[in-house]
Amino acid sequence: MSRRHVLGIRVLGGLLFLAAVAAAVATSATAGFVIVAAGLLAVGAALAAAARLPRRPSAAGRLRLAVAGYSAAVTAVYRGPVVDATGWWWLLETFAMLALLVPTVRGTSGRNRTVVFAAVQALAIVVLPLRIGPYLAPPSDPAETGVLCLVWTLLAAGAIAAGGYLRGLDARRNRAIAAQRRRQRLEVACDLHDFASHDVMGVVVLVQAARVLAEEDPERAVELLPRIEEAGLQALAAMDRTVRALNEDDDGPPPGGGPDHRPNRGDEDRHGLVHRGGGTGGGRSADGGGGFARAESPLSGPPPTVPARPGHRVRDLSELPELAARFTRTGTVAARLDMDAGALDDLPGEVSALGHRIAVESLTNVRRHAATAAAVDLVVRRGPHQGHPALHLTVTDTGTPRSAPRSTPLPSRPQGGTGLAGLTARAQALGGSLTAGPHGETGWQVSVALPLPRSTAAECGPRDRMSPASEETTAV
Repeated sequence: MSRRHVLGIRVLGGLLFLAAVAAAVATSATAGFVIVAAGLLAVGAALAAAARLPRRPSAAGRLRLAVAGYSAAVTAVYRGPVVDATGWWWLLETFAMLALLVPTVRGTSGRNRTVVFAAVQALAIVVLPLRIGPYLAPPSDPAETGVLCLVWTLLAAGAIAAGGYLRGLDARRNRAIAAQRRRQRLEVACDLHDFASHDVMGVVVLVQAARVLAEEDPERAVELLPRIEEAGLQALAAMDRTVRALNEDDDGPPPGGGPDHRPNRGDEDRHGLVHRGGGTGGGRSADGGGGFARAESPLSGPPPTVPARPGHRVRDLSELPELAARFTRTGTVAARLDMDAGALDDLPGEVSALGHRIAVESLTNVRRHAATAAAVDLVVRRGPHQGHPALHLTVTDTGTPRSAPRSTPLPSRPQGGTGLAGLTARAQALGGSLTAGPHGETGWQVSVALPLPRSTAAECGPRDRMSPASEETTAV
């Protein structure tokens, strides 16, 4: 509810309360001060609750409890007489008390506290007929008064049910907000893993190469310094983008939905993927399956496609030539790109973004596990997959020669990153597949197939293929 609406409700509530005060002044002589005070207090508290006053929930709860206590006390001590004005104030107090019971059940924190507050207010409502029935002229039959108490009990139960229903809606909304915030945190974690770690690993590899060259050829080691600087700046840029994304999330609307919420690129964790034997998601395993397994998941389906925010850099396969060229410049392994002309035309946003992430993760794993490989080949094609058109991306490295072990080991890192395990789940959510395993004697291959709309595939049609050599030359 907007501030303007809240202000309007408060102004209207104030006018209604002034009208109630005027009525109380006019009828206090005939109805009695105690009856008028009880009704006026209940009406004022109900109007305050509608106007979201007091602002502190604890103060609002104490106010409602005080109104119920005063009403029960008036019922206990009142002995008549009952006139027409008394009956009107009694009805007004009944409806006001019912209106107060709903926010008590809905908004009181803590189950025990809610039960106590709601029980006190419901009891004050149930005994309200005892204030009127015995003191009518002539007095009402006790059975009639009992029936009226039963009706008031049903009214109180209805108010409790309404408050409980709204409380359940609020709880579901809070859980949805918490889940959205968790997805945003996962998004940041995935950005750091997919992009920053890729560039940081390039710095590590170049520094290790410089250490080796410093002993053999210091001049060549000095030549690596600009490349180390470039890789470090790339890592800093990735971290800066992550910080900006965090600031945008903090300054934006609450994460419950809406047209401007960020895309859920961190949704791979929600699929419940776990790693076999630890390691990063892209770590190599003896079983040849990429070192991951799928666990049970309460959610399924691809993450929603949401337009990027203004100024937000969209990472997709259009950056693949630049990615391959930068990988070659900032490392010791050459990346060779072999891509059909037009293979990246008119790709769906989620397919292009996921393909880019898989390429980044695969290249990062090459640096981590096969830094002495001769080369890594990236192949992009369009072809069938399970009877449907699809984009095929394959990343293959020659592996580390058995006769050339790493001279300096990579620094140890905590295990359990997202990596290919989460990307596999996202590929499956789009109807595709991702496999990772040994290739040749020492190499490793990651292959993904992502389905495409038939209209997209038909528009592109067969294209001339660019040779690996020409593509690599263009990229560099």
